[in-house]
Amino acid sequence: MSWLELLATLFTVACVWLAMKNHILNWPVAIIAIVLSFLLFYQSALYADSFLQVYFLITSFYGWWYWRSGLTKAEERAVTSLTSSQGIILITIVILLTIIASYIMIHLNVWWPEYFPQKTAYPIPDSFIMVTSIAGQWLLAKKKLENWYCWIAVNCTAIVIYYLKDLKLFSLLYFILLAIAIMGVINWKKQKQSISKS
Repeated sequence: MSWLELLATLFTVACVWLAMKNHILNWPVAIIAIVLSFLLFYQSALYADSFLQVYFLITSFYGWWYWRSGLTKAEERAVTSLTSSQGIILITIVILLTIIASYIMIHLNVWWPEYFPQKTAYPIPDSFIMVTSIAGQWLLAKKKLENWYCWIAVNCTAIVIYYLKDLKLFSLLYFILLAIAIMGVINWKKQKQSISKS
């Protein structure tokens, strides 16, 4: 375990905990976690995960802006849900993009060996983590309840992959994140129900 892995773990737990609590400070804390995670994943040849951090960085700035845009300090955006048809479209897109991303990840070290000297580790599950995280992050930025279901799927996959890559602390991290994601579903459902009753 390195200092990089430890710091990335601590900042990631903090940002996800704040997101579960529906607190806007999750975004600046996330930005620090993202930079640290990018460096860690690149060193570990988990290239899909390192690419993912760039997307996370962009959407974290967007989420920070969106959660507060057009609102006064006392207000906050409400938690909403996808429709059934939007959910089906989301699942279909995740499956198709995972297939495409897996193909790309398998060939990275062949196409650009100077940048990706090692073969991609676990390209299919790593690509699933990347694609589902993209969906989850976008849904989180838009304050959609279903973001937590994406994170549950990501966390279950990541626990295994990071353990196999000998990133034991990150494997434990994603076990903790899985528990927080489950709490996130419960907490956000309660908030959504209380808004719909009022």
